[in-house]
Amino acid sequence: MSISTILDVAIGISFVFMLLSVIASAVTEAISGILSLRSVTLRQGVERLLKDRTLTDKVYAHPLIDGLTKDDDSDPSYIPSDLFARALVDAVAGWKDGTDRSRRPERMGLLRGILSIPLRALKGFFRRLWPKAEGGGEGATKKAAVSLDDFKKRLAEAQDFEEDTRVALTALVSDASVKTLEDATQQIAAWFDRAMDSVSGWYKRTAHTLISVVGLFTAVVLNVDTFLVLDSLNRDAVLRESVASAVAESVKSESAVVKTASEVTTEQKANANAKPPEVFVDEKKTEELVRKRVVAVKRGLDELTLPMGWPEGRGFFCTPTAEVTCDRRAVPATLGGFGRRFGGWLFTAIAIALGAPFWFDLLNKLINLRAAAPPPEKARPKERTAAAQPQLSASSVGSSASTPVREQESVRPVAARSSAPPPPLS
Repeated sequence: MSISTILDVAIGISFVFMLLSVIASAVTEAISGILSLRSVTLRQGVERLLKDRTLTDKVYAHPLIDGLTKDDDSDPSYIPSDLFARALVDAVAGWKDGTDRSRRPERMGLLRGILSIPLRALKGFFRRLWPKAEGGGEGATKKAAVSLDDFKKRLAEAQDFEEDTRVALTALVSDASVKTLEDATQQIAAWFDRAMDSVSGWYKRTAHTLISVVGLFTAVVLNVDTFLVLDSLNRDAVLRESVASAVAESVKSESAVVKTASEVTTEQKANANAKPPEVFVDEKKTEELVRKRVVAVKRGLDELTLPMGWPEGRGFFCTPTAEVTCDRRAVPATLGGFGRRFGGWLFTAIAIALGAPFWFDLLNKLINLRAAAPPPEKARPKERTAAAQPQLSASSVGSSASTPVREQESVRPVAARSSAPPPPLS
């Protein structure tokens, strides 16, 4: 297999994976928005940080935090660290002895914690469908701390307060650099920022799990078997070259329009007021990016004949025999055939989980390599013929060329003797 063939096959399969990744990303983003996964993940992170659901409810009920939500029955998807610190200080100062009681969040492992995020999001979604008639339960904090000493005193004397949280906050405000309540607020804000790094990891793992499930669902619904696509691209030279050419032209024509996810991330990092790009991506940017990519790749896909999708009719399963020829897209009705097809679906889901930015960048690199690679072997038959021509003329014509030479040698003396008169005799 030549380098050009390998590049064409890689370009074709990368193109398919990129398109499927775009579709899966759009579906995942829609599910994330409907279930409010970001806000649910953030609230779970705050509960783990404070180790107290009651204190978390009081922080979320604070006007500074409650004002970040779109309605009364939803939580914010992003909380600035300075607002969180001020809300927490007021929540501690307004802790009511005998009324407020600490409630530790349920302890769970990493896997269970990740799986619980979609469940809590689903509960919140149904709760928003039937909003409560009265306003939120805890209410805003009425008593606020006026000085650092007042805050320290209230933190030490609060009853039924979570001890781990008391110890953590006491350590923060007892630092030598803390002289005023504003300094204590800055320490709490820095503590919150460090905790949000872990929340970012939680959301990434949750989103990765979700996109993996969506990817497998997409592979099965669209019947995209990686092994079948690779086999078709490898066997059919016309299909392989048409796919590679169509993809190259599509990427060229859209190179000035389509932006990669890395460019969007760079723009977000350059904006000082933007949300952290690793956790809360701008929904408008994502929607625009997905729309442009779908338009860019769909143009070339409509003209291709890759073995994807289900055959027409109800012949989803087929048993090939000597008399019956099955459509390659149909699932073989044998244990080995079904296992191979499921393996192809699973491999497609794994590729989709890598994300559209990965395949888009890889596709650009492969296209550049294809442009710099030598042409296929079949495109250079004339070079081999021309190179072999001197050898063929020397060998084949040698026999014919030797005859005139010998004839010339034999004729030349005869011609000399016949043309010169004999010398006179003396």
